[in-house]
Amino acid sequence: MRILKFIIPLTFALVAASAATTARAQSGYEAEPVLRAKDLVAPELLADPLFTVAPRVPVKDYLARFAIRSRFGTFDAHGIHMFHVRAREVHALAQLDQISSTQEFTTAAANAIARPVTSAANMILNPVETIEGLPGGVSRLFGRIELGAESVAAAATAPSPSEGDSAAAVTQRVGSITVDALGYEKERRDLAKSVGVDPYTTNPVLSKKLTDMAWVAFSGRFTIQAAMSVFIPGSTAISAVTITNSTIYDTPPGDLVNNARASFAATGASDPQVQTLVKNPQYSLSLLTALAKGVQRLQGVNGLDSVVRFGAAAKTQDETRFVTAAVNMLARYHESVEPLARVAAPGPIIGRSTTDVLIIPAPVDYVAWTQRIAQLAQRDDLRAPKRVAWVSGQVSPRARRELEARGWTVSESFSISAER
Repeated sequence: MRILKFIIPLTFALVAASAATTARAQSGYEAEPVLRAKDLVAPELLADPLFTVAPRVPVKDYLARFAIRSRFGTFDAHGIHMFHVRAREVHALAQLDQISSTQEFTTAAANAIARPVTSAANMILNPVETIEGLPGGVSRLFGRIELGAESVAAAATAPSPSEGDSAAAVTQRVGSITVDALGYEKERRDLAKSVGVDPYTTNPVLSKKLTDMAWVAFSGRFTIQAAMSVFIPGSTAISAVTITNSTIYDTPPGDLVNNARASFAATGASDPQVQTLVKNPQYSLSLLTALAKGVQRLQGVNGLDSVVRFGAAAKTQDETRFVTAAVNMLARYHESVEPLARVAAPGPIIGRSTTDVLIIPAPVDYVAWTQRIAQLAQRDDLRAPKRVAWVSGQVSPRARRELEARGWTVSESFSISAER
């Protein structure tokens, strides 16, 4: 009887699994795969001495989910691009840790004034164990989504912010800091630049380290730049230019917000729609700036106001990264392939060229032939004489065949490093 008690549940589990597999096969759709990490990123990254990477990487909602384990914590990276960002951040943490362990830094820390500045990046209660353990994926953005009327109404009835209020609002944003001391915030940006990371990183472990060390340098009279030259030789330091626009390092946060607001307003979007986008806390200041840059690159193209409305509706950091990259991918098409006549964002974001080519930018890692993709491929509002799917990652053989049979041209492995 005891054996039966184990066999019966196991039998039911096997039957259920078999039924699920059969149902999927009969439906004609693919399941998103589990891929090998070595097939997605460079081998030297997987052999890095500072961290290890789970060898099997599941794809969920078109993004590969990496698990990066280091002595600083376990970091979940949603997407190949974010894997490179988090890998860089582990190196930055090691560099900062090395400097903060010196006698000179310890002395400066003892002399530093009690810090009245706190990090606002700790979105997760226990960041040392895992970060980015938030809902993710971008499949929702491939369907029709609307900016909630309540969000627009709230923005419409809110008082117009003063310049001071704009800077204060920055502190409520992902990856931002509160600024209570003149000059400190610039010290923190300079520190981030010296180790080649985003000063508005959404990594709360790194954000806290930047905050604490910048305060010691600011009030304890510790010259971090001199320490960097000793501990981080120029030949091994990671170039900051490859990770983010230099504007992020050189511009105060309040100015970044105001500049982004002006760019979005120039699209013709209503003030409440612009306010809703700018106040969306899922956009780090870096992403908000990058999205504004993409909009500027498309200046003169009709329909940009729809991008503002669509971008404002993003609900997660994965979605804000998708919107930002997709807009900049379209800008790259506009600049290097052929001019766009119009952009639109019915869900997903699309472009139509002056020769009536329809382009869907897809900054994703892997596209399987799912029900959502099948529905997207046949939508009446996405018809055109020529249709192009620009995919930053891979498309399954099945998905490629199905898309091409429906008149789509598929272009894979489009680099999006510059678009993020």
